[in-house]
Amino acid sequence: MEHLKGKQLKETRRNKIRDSRAFHAVNYVLLALIILICILPFFNVLAKSLSTYGETVGIWPVDFTWFNYEYVFTTWPYFRAFFVSVGVTVGGTVLSVAIMFAAAYALSKPDLPFRKGLMVFFIIVMLFSGGIVPNFFVVRMLGILNTPFALVLPSLVQVYNMILLKSYLEGVPKEIEESAVIDGAGNLQAMVYILLPIAVPSVASVALFTAVTYWNNYFSALIYLPNASQWWPLAMYILNYINTMPDVLGDQTLLLQKTYIEAAMIIVSIIPVLAVYPFVAKYFVKGVTVGSVKG
Repeated sequence: MEHLKGKQLKETRRNKIRDSRAFHAVNYVLLALIILICILPFFNVLAKSLSTYGETVGIWPVDFTWFNYEYVFTTWPYFRAFFVSVGVTVGGTVLSVAIMFAAAYALSKPDLPFRKGLMVFFIIVMLFSGGIVPNFFVVRMLGILNTPFALVLPSLVQVYNMILLKSYLEGVPKEIEESAVIDGAGNLQAMVYILLPIAVPSVASVALFTAVTYWNNYFSALIYLPNASQWWPLAMYILNYINTMPDVLGDQTLLLQKTYIEAAMIIVSIIPVLAVYPFVAKYFVKGVTVGSVKG
């Protein structure tokens, strides 16, 4: 009897191992397909940016040339838009994360008056936007229409990111902050000097989300900068270049090479994000998963 039970246990263990291997094999195949779907368009754009017009480009350059990048790096409006995007992204991210962290700190306190009502308000705002027209009127009434502030202020508070920070702070043991208060620290000091260093993984993740949002944002420029092309961010400049009629470009070479120049502009525009991501990646998984455990 015991011998039969031992056989059954071994057989069950073998089946579990076989099922586990099959499950992992399917996962690896699916992940490989997803990676290919994501990375092949990137290689196609990269190949175009290094190609000369005339033939269809796959994932390998055709008639290799640096002309497209030479054109991009010698075009001042492109770099003006690049620096506008850098300023808006850095300034907006710092200000946005500071405001969201302060709000998350307050909302993480169970004894905050009207806490539940405030959370309901923020969730409603997150799910239901006022619309483009009301936002436009607000920007105009604030006097920031056709200024770079219109690219920053409307997107300062991103409710989902604030909730991530709030959930992370709620998971921090209360004794840590209480010990700081006993030592004479106020709420602001406890938030900045005690909780902020502890919440670095969550803050770094939220900062990455916010920075990517600001960097890729062209819609605010499209709506709020109708007469201020000098303040266009990079995404808006590239969109405008793509939509420019070919005869406006004038030069026949540029006209024929337009699609490939667009590819070079896109490749250069993603370099800053690719450069920043490795420094944030070590915090990314921990910041998102810990911050999403509690709601």
